[in-house]
Amino acid sequence: MPEIVITVIFLFLAGYGYFILSFTLGLYKLDKQHNQNQAPDGGYLFEYKTKVTVIIPTRNEIDNIAGILDEIRNQDYPGNLLDVIVSDDFSTDHTCAFVEQFIHKYPDFSVVLIDPKREDRAGKTGKKRAVERAIRISQGELILGTDADTHRSSHWISSMVSAYESSHAKMVLGAVVFHNENSLLQKIQSVEFIGLMGVTAGAASLGHPVMCNGANLAYTAKAFHEVGGFRENHRFASGDDQFLMAGIKKEYGRGAVFFHYNRLAVVRTEAEKTFRGFINQRLRWVSKGSGYRDPYVITVAMVTYLVHFFLLAGMLAAVWWPELFFISFLLWLIKILLDYPLVFMMTRFFGKQDLLGYYFISQVYQLVYVVVLGITGLIVPFYWKGRKEGL
Repeated sequence: MPEIVITVIFLFLAGYGYFILSFTLGLYKLDKQHNQNQAPDGGYLFEYKTKVTVIIPTRNEIDNIAGILDEIRNQDYPGNLLDVIVSDDFSTDHTCAFVEQFIHKYPDFSVVLIDPKREDRAGKTGKKRAVERAIRISQGELILGTDADTHRSSHWISSMVSAYESSHAKMVLGAVVFHNENSLLQKIQSVEFIGLMGVTAGAASLGHPVMCNGANLAYTAKAFHEVGGFRENHRFASGDDQFLMAGIKKEYGRGAVFFHYNRLAVVRTEAEKTFRGFINQRLRWVSKGSGYRDPYVITVAMVTYLVHFFLLAGMLAAVWWPELFFISFLLWLIKILLDYPLVFMMTRFFGKQDLLGYYFISQVYQLVYVVVLGITGLIVPFYWKGRKEGL
């Protein structure tokens, strides 16, 4: 029996190693090409011609909405090519009232508020519905999506648009990173999230995008309509970004999705402050897993989950077969070494090398939570923005 377990762990670790080394190679290619299209002053070498609509879906964001609207208003992108839509998802606070005040305060800045409490008596809730309501009235060729609780530089829009105009992609993925990490929990989350962003970048570089983040995502309005938007995926509380990316990849091919590896386009957000918040966030992320249809994405997800599952199972089974612990632990260390180059490159990209001191403990944390939440996330309901979601 121990021999069978060891063989299974080794096989899944080999599969995991193949994927992670491929993504690392893809990330290395991006890193080598970094800043090739930038001018010395950090600007770009061509004039913009793309009409952009920034969509900000909101729910109970009264503490954040002022900051993001000010950041968008102060972007260096031409004002005649930019409009903003704040699409509310039935907030129970004063988010909508504040946005209305902002609109009156800055009449020359093009901001539209969609308040579904006035317009949608059917009560169709959720982020996907909020985004769809915004896209129906958008005027931009390019939709630039983000979240209200995020921050960015004044070059964010121009940087993302430059990637779109030069790559001719249907979807441009931007980098997202945690900031203001104060507690150990937040630092662990940040290291792990940096690794996920490395996988996002590396996989997209290879033409096999496996994930993206709706906090920093650009796509053409035409592509959104041609792939049918979110279609049957409304039943999932999460995944608006992931399902749309899968639809665009399927419709237009691997080259349709491009990762913009540039610091000017980075969007920053905060890690969860509490363990309960972290669990709810990850349950939300996992909940969309049963909706995946891309064979490559499914394979990567399954191999990643199973290598964690069998590594942890091998260590725990040492209660009955003590020799299993040493071998399982050794294979886990190999997995940690496989992950490190990708995480190292991304910490350097984000300027967060100081977090590498938390790399090992983040791997311990990841080994346990991936196994537990990978199963429970498909069946256990969770709370998000004051709503109970899931089954």
